[in-house]
Amino acid sequence: MAQPISIHAAKPGDILASEVITASGNIVLPSGVTLTRDILDHLKRFGVYTLIIRK
Repeated sequence: MAQPISIHAAKPGDILASEVITASGNIVLPSGVTLTRDILDHLKRFGVYTLIIRK
């Protein structure tokens, strides 16, 4: 099961259920990646607002 959440609600250890794609269509991260604080900070700089995580 997957759930969309705000990037601000995501936490290290969450696992992506869907790839992260920028507004221009570039894949930033594939699904299955376990989030870290560094990854979350990078995604915020990329302008990512929502993530789909495994529940």
